[in-house]
Amino acid sequence: MTDYTKKTYGRNKEVAELFGLFKAGKDISKHGPRRLGKTFVLDRMVEQAGSHGFICLKVEVAGCNEPKMVFRQLCDAIDAHHSIPKRTFTLLKQRVAQVASPRSEQVGQWYQHALGLDWESYLERLLKALHEDKKNQWAILIDELPIFLKALHDKGEDGVKQARDFMNLFSRLRSAQPRVRWLVTGSIGITPLAHAGNYMGVMAKLHHYPLEPLTEAQAIDYLQDLAQQGLPHGRKAITEQEAKAIVDAVGWRAAYYLEAFAHHLPANPESDPAKVQANMNAAMDALLKPYNKARFGTWEEHIRKHHPVQQQGMSFEVLNAIAPHETGLTLDALLAALGNPTLKRETLRKHLMQLIEEGFLYQEPFGDDTAPYRFRIAPLRLWWKLHRPQE
Repeated sequence: MTDYTKKTYGRNKEVAELFGLFKAGKDISKHGPRRLGKTFVLDRMVEQAGSHGFICLKVEVAGCNEPKMVFRQLCDAIDAHHSIPKRTFTLLKQRVAQVASPRSEQVGQWYQHALGLDWESYLERLLKALHEDKKNQWAILIDELPIFLKALHDKGEDGVKQARDFMNLFSRLRSAQPRVRWLVTGSIGITPLAHAGNYMGVMAKLHHYPLEPLTEAQAIDYLQDLAQQGLPHGRKAITEQEAKAIVDAVGWRAAYYLEAFAHHLPANPESDPAKVQANMNAAMDALLKPYNKARFGTWEEHIRKHHPVQQQGMSFEVLNAIAPHETGLTLDALLAALGNPTLKRETLRKHLMQLIEEGFLYQEPFGDDTAPYRFRIAPLRLWWKLHRPQE
């Protein structure tokens, strides 16, 4: 098992900062583009929590489509956490069981009876028990909250109400049990959901923590360590010249795409600039082959699953228009390229903001109408240009 506390790319600075915010009484919203490493940071927080004076529970809610399922995921996280003292775990189960019939025999999981009854009361009692635990301080890390909320919204008006009620419950429980710290993450835009569901005020109370890509030095260290673990074709090394070239070729220093590129390098490490470039070209060509659709097709799937049906067509049209242009398109150039006389400039701008938030695009400097909108990940742009996904 890798000891990430000793790795430059182990996100140790970010982990320390997040626990520092917890100790300052802050609850945190850590949203950002997909594949940036948000879940990786949560895993490191769970591992390092003890050294910062916390017990962290990571709760994955992307597969939930009912509010009570979040309660079940939280209970499962408690079950799966090996560092919780046995006495503490026993007390937590007892506190939850007391809501209903404290003397009745429990069948199945210790929280099972709560799912068919008033699960909100069980959740409130569980959080109160965490709050009143004098020996430990607890933090709950909710991964992919917006995907769960989107699943509720997709049910229609009743689902939107469910989402609003859940977020209001979340806000109330945060206030009632202030020793319990919270961190929520997401890779799809939560702002449109919060606007539609009228719970922007809940999100505004959270401290926003922006997660940045790896630095160039961290990315190089990551690639060279990756090679030592073994790559296809029997590779055991990536030269510094190759590592720098990979970082330049990918364009976005996210471990997932750095690794994907590295796995397609030819067998022989090279330091000569011409041979390094030949290796980069060969790796990029291999990465864009149809058999790698699973790596890039998730972005197409993201649009189909998480963009409103009436906006999916625009998303594909915008990305298909920008993909042929390595340096991107300005707002006015894109508006002309789309050729839709009914499309308003401000409507397009708002849509581009969503694509930036979700990691498809970037603009530098941000907010400058003369600055082009470009694909954030260079291989994704080339894949999109080559395969042109459609609505």
